[in-house]
Order: sequence, then C-alpha cells, then structure tokens
Amino acid sequence: MRFGPIGVVRVLVSATLVVGLAAGVAFGQQQGRIAGFVEDDDGNPMEGVSIHAATPGWPRTFEDVTRADGSFAFIGLTSDEWTFTAVCEDACVDSHTDKIDDTAIGYEQAVTPWRITQGRNPPIRMTMISIRHPFEIALGETALEGLDPQALEAEMNRADEAFADGRFDEAIAGYESLLGQLPTFHMLHVQIGETLVRKGEYQAAIDAFERALAEDSENQEAQAGIARAKLSMGDFDGASAELEAAAGSLNATKEDLYNLGELEFAKGAVDVAAGWYERAAAIDPNWEKPLFKLALVALNKGDIPGAKEYFQRVVDVGPNSPEGAQAQATLNALP
Repeated sequence: MRFGPIGVVRVLVSATLVVGLAAGVAFGQQQGRIAGFVEDDDGNPMEGVSIHAATPGWPRTFEDVTRADGSFAFIGLTSDEWTFTAVCEDACVDSHTDKIDDTAIGYEQAVTPWRITQGRNPPIRMTMISIRHPFEIALGETALEGLDPQALEAEMNRADEAFADGRFDEAIAGYESLLGQLPTFHMLHVQIGETLVRKGEYQAAIDAFERALAEDSENQEAQAGIARAKLSMGDFDGASAELEAAAGSLNATKEDLYNLGELEFAKGAVDVAAGWYERAAAIDPNWEKPLFKLALVALNKGDIPGAKEYFQRVVDVGPNSPEGAQAQATLNALP
C-alpha cells in the first residue's frame, strides 16, 4: 500500500492522537490527591508520624511524615481502596505541648481504609491512641504526676528480683521506697507482707496485710496472706477462718485449699478435708500431695478400691516424690 503526502499526515496525526490519548489515560489514573491530619487522643496535632499508603493494585507504597500541624498529603494515587497507616516512632512529638507524653509508653498504629478517586478527595483525620503505662492504668494519671513511670517500673523490677533471689531486706526496702512515692499502690503492702512471711516474721507480715485491708477491705491476696501467716504461727483456728474466706474467692490457690484440708484432717473431719483436697487437685491434677491425702481418706473410710486408685494416681504423677514412694509401698502392701 502506498501513501501520498496527505495519507502520511493523516496516519501521523492519528498515531499522535492515540499516543496522546493513552498518555492522558495513564496520567489521569495517577492524579488522586488526598490530604490528612494526625492527632493524639486528646485532639492535639502530632508531628513526625510516618504515614504509609498502600493498595494491592499498586506496586509501591507511598510515604510521608506529618508536619508541625499534623498534616500530610499524597498525590498520584490510583482509583482504588487504599489503606493509610500512621506509625509513631521515636521522633513523634505532641505539637501542642512540644514534648512526648511522659505517662505514655508509645502510640498504637492507626489504620484507616479510604476509597480514592481521581482529583481531590475528602481529607483523612487519623487519631493515635496512646499506650498508657501499667502504673497509670492501675493508679490513675494523678498518682504519677511529676514521676517517671519507667524509672518506677525499673525500681519495681529490682525489688522483685531481690525477692526472687532471697534478698528479702533489699526487696522490702525497694517496696517501701515505691510505697513512699506511690502511697495509693496498696498492693505493695501485700508484697511486703509476702516478703516478711518468707523471712519468718509472721506478725509483721500480718500487720502489712492488714494495712492493705485497711485501704481495700476486699483485698483477697491480703486475706490469704494473713491465713498463711497464721498457719505458719500455729494459729490453726485463725488460719482456718481466713483460709475459708480466701477459698471463697477466685484467687484461692491450690495451697490455700490443701491447707484447709490439712486443718480439717488434723481435727478428724475427714469428709470435710476430702472436699478441700478435691478442690486443690482440681486446680492441679498433677499435684501429688492432695491425691495422696485423698488416698488416705479413702483408706481411713475402708474404701480399699478407692484408696488404691488414688495411690496409683500419686505414683503416676509423682513417682520420685516422697508421696510417690509411700504410695507405691502402700500399694504393694494392700490386698
């Protein structure tokens, strides 16, 4: 086929129009524009927040960082469902106070899906929710006024480590120091009481637990602590009353229930004792102590098959324990 000059011009013009149209379509697909703002949970603008915009239909992620007024902007987004993610890193600053919130230990990511069309889109407003320190959550913001929660947490960890290592005087000094700074942190009285029990200073421990109860009359940990201290002192009647109160709570430990069984067993109330042993075994089916006592209760009542069943369970869960050895010897002797 042969073209004259006019034909050639027509072909060139047509090709130019097609290329221009294609370029216009491609250009138009990338003109989605959007602006947004990031604020904290008090409504203050956040500066330095990293904003990431992504969609499965686009091969790369757009990124921006918020300015002093909390603003960010993107241009060149395709028409699609986009996900905008705000991430607060070390550089994040509350522009209202010009400093990082002292009681916050960070901010949660804010994720907002948004439909983008070509041209200008409605602005996005994203809120960064501050992650509060556990001390603030437990005690309230006013309790930490003027204090560094991270430093308090480090001090608490040092006291806990001293307690775990058996350095009880050091642990008590640490807990008392914290209590001086956080007088409403009543659970520190309980921790001091637990430490004094470990030291064998039972009356001082009871005094500490009672200080906790004076602030919170339903403090179940303090009630259970008093019961254990009285049991260690040989005050079985007092321990029994306290343990029964603790056993009625969700915080009763297997040791609390077992100790109640021991008190009743010593008084000859074997059926009542068996009930406490069963509750202790229900909390920890692999604890040989209550199972061994349940075997003795069955043996005391003349229930040989029941006793043998419990003794065998003791051997199964604690073959190397003193209870396991006694259970095996008893099984060998029973008919």
